Amino acid sequence: MLAAASCRIGEHIAEAPVDALAGGAVDAAEEVDAPIDVPEGTPGLTATIGERPEVTGSCGALDDRAELQDRFDPPVQQQVVTAGWDFDTDADSYNHASYGFMPNWASAQSGRFSVRFHGTVQLEAGMHCFSVDIGATGTDIINGRNGCGQVWLAGATTATAETGFEAATAGPATGCVDVASAGPIELDIVFWYFNIFERARLTVRHCAGAGCTPAEALSAMQLRAL
Repeated sequence: MLAAASCRIGEHIAEAPVDALAGGAVDAAEEVDAPIDVPEGTPGLTATIGERPEVTGSCGALDDRAELQDRFDPPVQQQVVTAGWDFDTDADSYNHASYGFMPNWASAQSGRFSVRFHGTVQLEAGMHCFSVDIGATGTDIINGRNGCGQVWLAGATTATAETGFEAATAGPATGCVDVASAGPIELDIVFWYFNIFERARLTVRHCAGAGCTPAEALSAMQLRAL
């Protein structure tokens, strides 16, 4: 069983080798496949288009996991995607090619929207950190871009890292989880977009090691949809 404890940084602390014969030759008759450290399941994440933000883009609309789940139940649209959790675009509809959803949505609302990416991420034992950035430089309605981006790890009851309007952290936010043993942990990435006069931007990055700076994009191969 995977054991993990989450924390927050900054203002919101929250193949086995094949046996060889003498001389290095390999007996093909005895060769066996080496194990590959790839998680089982469908690569990618389940993307859910949820409730349309009608009042503001505040992170206060996603205060805890119960509220998070409520915002995306029932789903407006839902599918497994292998890309789409990184974008930076002026497009008004989330099925525009610039959002990068793969597969793309057959149709989309225009303007403000919300999307949740849900699944697991395969991690080695040790400390892992994730950052989320929507272009916010503060937490007020202007500098917070009247929107919200969040990362939730290991089934936490509140966001491990959040950025945007009324977020716990000003500017890009980073949260960490200490993984006791290698395996998958639960992951949610949330984008709550109200201000259509701002670019729709979502950037999520990962790194391994205590005190590391997240710089690696998430690959569909290390993710599994739930």
